[in-house]
Amino acid sequence: MKVCLITSEFPPVIGGIASHVYELARALSAKGVSVTVVHPVAPGTQAVETDAQHFTVHRPEIIRTKPFYDFALQRYLKTLQREHHFDLIHVHGVRPLTASKGLSIPVIFTNHSSGFLARHHAGFIRKWRTRRLLAHVDALIGPSDELVDSARYFGYQGPARMIANGVDAERFTPGKGFKRSAWAVNEDDIVILLARRLVFKNGVIGFAEAVAQMKAPNFRIVIAGDGPDRAAMTAILEKANRLDQCVFLGRISNADMPDIFRSADVSVLPSLAEATSIAGLEAMASGLPLVGTNVGGIPTIINDGVTGLIVPPRDPGALAKALDALCAEKDQRQKMGHAARARVEAEFSWPKIAEETCHIYDACLNNR
Repeated sequence: MKVCLITSEFPPVIGGIASHVYELARALSAKGVSVTVVHPVAPGTQAVETDAQHFTVHRPEIIRTKPFYDFALQRYLKTLQREHHFDLIHVHGVRPLTASKGLSIPVIFTNHSSGFLARHHAGFIRKWRTRRLLAHVDALIGPSDELVDSARYFGYQGPARMIANGVDAERFTPGKGFKRSAWAVNEDDIVILLARRLVFKNGVIGFAEAVAQMKAPNFRIVIAGDGPDRAAMTAILEKANRLDQCVFLGRISNADMPDIFRSADVSVLPSLAEATSIAGLEAMASGLPLVGTNVGGIPTIINDGVTGLIVPPRDPGALAKALDALCAEKDQRQKMGHAARARVEAEFSWPKIAEETCHIYDACLNNR
């Protein structure tokens, strides 16, 4: 089978879509699928190399302004299809979806974006455009039931299935981390890790408010990520006299994240909207209990009380109590961490996700 993955993000870009497409390409290739990745970049983008030993990456320079982006990318894809004769196209992210029309092969669309949900509250014209956007899609995948249901809301009637995000369970593993001394963390301190872009939808301001309310005596906060909400978080933490307990690492390469997870004791997902979070799965694979909000795909990965704790979104008090509870119970943290790792191995490894994705591919090809 020859598959073209078209993506709006790809390494070295940091983000959930980029990580998902890279790992899926690796896992599909390991199953014997011939994979080509197309990642349009802005004109003048410096050439980048990606560790893609078993698949090909194309980075056509295409202006991002629509409709020029759609015309140029569609022309590029038609030329590529004449050369390679792909069996199907798999689009990741909304931006390149329009360009996949008219290629005469099945189109699978993975709807990663929780921003898609905001279209529910849009006006009639934008809803109509969203319905047209999905009209040529042969099968839809959503990394949360919420995103699958969202496509149905806009009138999509084709095959649709929730397939979770995955994690590299061989790279993210439990073990001793070596970052704690660099963070000036004492041996008895409980390290709570927030591995998030610091943006509104990730609930990071509410997390800062929760930290301000915590009562545990010996915790430290490590924040791996950056973004426009950092200043607001800093102001909240400073007002609560908690800033000295926090370490802001800024943007971190995914290559550095395994050791960061292993150096923590608890991970947190305070999201207001989320698919099956890759960062959450990486934490679980690393043997950490995960505290997350009851939104999107987070309840799919957290078995409440077993692999972590689920709290209501927009409730800093509830989040503070959950984190305090885990800070107080070392045995509970360890038990949850072991259970989290076991669940990742059983359900969320990339070979498992690739196998489920191939079932979608086979069904599309058989239907055609």
